[in-house]
Amino acid sequence: MNTFLGNVKQSPAYLRNSFKSWHGRFVLAGLTVGLIYFPIWLFHLGTRTLQGSGAMPLILGCVAMGLWQLWKSRQAIVQLQVSESDEFLGHLLILCSVVLFPFCSFAVWAQSILWFCALSGIVISTWGIVFFKHFPLPSLLIAVTVYPKPGILARVLWETLTPHDYLNRFMAWSGAFGLRLIGLPAISEGSLVVLPPEGSVHVDWGCNGFSMACTMAATGFFLGILLKQRGPTVFIMTIVGAVMALIFNIPRIMLLTVASIHWGEASFNFWHGTWGGQIFSGALFTVYYYAVMAIIKHRSRKLA
Repeated sequence: MNTFLGNVKQSPAYLRNSFKSWHGRFVLAGLTVGLIYFPIWLFHLGTRTLQGSGAMPLILGCVAMGLWQLWKSRQAIVQLQVSESDEFLGHLLILCSVVLFPFCSFAVWAQSILWFCALSGIVISTWGIVFFKHFPLPSLLIAVTVYPKPGILARVLWETLTPHDYLNRFMAWSGAFGLRLIGLPAISEGSLVVLPPEGSVHVDWGCNGFSMACTMAATGFFLGILLKQRGPTVFIMTIVGAVMALIFNIPRIMLLTVASIHWGEASFNFWHGTWGGQIFSGALFTVYYYAVMAIIKHRSRKLA
């Protein structure tokens, strides 16, 4: 505690000394970019949370874990040596970020890229590019959190690599197939689940399970790191989380179809809204917890 208080008291002196070197000035300029970007990042993250996204606890958890990993390795970090070329590269990244940031208020993704460049520049110019080789995990954990809407990036990548509306149409087909298994004459037409002659339900992007699959994949990765599992086990936990989310989305589509056509608008709004989504999410997380415990137990026996 005394050391911490001593560092706090010395902070003004540290800032004054930082201005005496070009490196210190560049670092402070890069941190200024982060200081400006932080409330923007926090606002968008909070907005997504109010809209039902589960990204906030995962992102904050990744930040906390990344910082904790760095704090535990602080003695090794200060031993790293930076070359002149690394220092020049880091300063160049910071300079580009500082110059371009005022012109990138049109989109948060552009600001996040510039903050990432500034942060990378600070690291490279202070400890060298070898930092990322020695500390890949905390670097990755922090890097994936600079953009407050990771689901959008995943969506763009998915839509780039797959046919148009592929997942929507697949989920509509799966929902119709499930309804036929319980005796209802359902068919799928593109991204529509049709119950002739009563009506149909359109499976839009928000209902195809992709967002929850990304959340569960991130949860699996986070849990694997938190529980100190090996790389292959973390990978399995990540894939199982994504697959389970898509599987759980099928009965949700079935229920929403029946609720929309047979039970009325109020019932549909309940199951389609926050409470209905939380019920399915709670069931999914519960089953996934037991699946993760089984995976860890099985892998531990296999490696023993």
